[in-house]
Amino acid sequence: MRVLFDMVGDPRPGHGLLGVSDPDVHLINGRWTMFLGAFTTRFSVRIAAAQLPETAAITDDRWRIVVDSRRRAVQYGAPSAKNAWDWAGMHTPCYVRVAGECLRERIYYAGRLTRQQSGRQSRYAIGLLERDGDGWIRRDEPVIVGDAARPSLLEPRVIYADGRWRAWFLSTVGEVGRSELPDYELRYAESADGIHWDTPTTFATSVEGFFDNAVEPYDGRWQMILARGTNLHGTRPYPSQGLWCSDADIPGPRECWSSPVPLIDTDVRPESWLGAGLCGPSFVREVDTDGIERLHVFATGTRRRTPWRRVAWDRVRTLKRPPVPAPYFLATGRLTFDAEGSSRPGRSDP
Repeated sequence: MRVLFDMVGDPRPGHGLLGVSDPDVHLINGRWTMFLGAFTTRFSVRIAAAQLPETAAITDDRWRIVVDSRRRAVQYGAPSAKNAWDWAGMHTPCYVRVAGECLRERIYYAGRLTRQQSGRQSRYAIGLLERDGDGWIRRDEPVIVGDAARPSLLEPRVIYADGRWRAWFLSTVGEVGRSELPDYELRYAESADGIHWDTPTTFATSVEGFFDNAVEPYDGRWQMILARGTNLHGTRPYPSQGLWCSDADIPGPRECWSSPVPLIDTDVRPESWLGAGLCGPSFVREVDTDGIERLHVFATGTRRRTPWRRVAWDRVRTLKRPPVPAPYFLATGRLTFDAEGSSRPGRSDP
């Protein structure tokens, strides 16, 4: 396991960012790139990115935030008007690249419509950025919205396969708040153009409690990793946390997929950075130098609930910089598993 960005320890993202989450990793023009939801020093949530050095392997771990001429993190598609529907926050980016006669690059994300970030009064919908030359054009309205029973949509995971745009996303009332239990339902929808979507169907019920997922092709099939979210507020009791795997021949509705099998149970892991669960998974499969196929999972962990004063004191007494006061602390890292039979963890990186 490797911690790549941490709100408490090192390395911290820096460059005007207090924390990052929900890594979405892709090989773009020969260079590994990670899109991130980023909490800025202006206390806004925007889309940022990090990259590995050119030609670096996915296990290199020398991720660096993409910055502008002032050494500040580049914010992708940030709204310029305070009355924009997603001014309050842009979360959970999902990059999609469609090659062909006309290359298309998009970033889907969860936009926040309310000042409330969590609780039953918070509201989210799914927005879209599209690359135009060297920049990103943001659509003025969301492309998928919730319904009366579940008015918030978050955690978009979008792919393009077999001539169709395919999306999985979280449907809920609002982001879970303090002392609340999650009521999560994953939904699935398809679209001809990625803008106008068919009526979604339930992919995972609230009993299963999955929060978000990642989907990638491999060996002519498809693999999915699912997460239940994290226990941000230290609520007790709370559903068990971790990651699960599933696979399919066709990346479609639930009946296409195998029953999810556990990949990691974070409730019993000793590492504090993921002690309250993992979310926002992204993954890459590769064959290492020993000829063993590895599954590299990038995800954001929530640290076990600890008061800020205690965390700050532990840092100060060892002559280290304390973290910014926050209700919870996130860290984004890489976990490596044996890809053969992904129900058991493989050897971690040395």
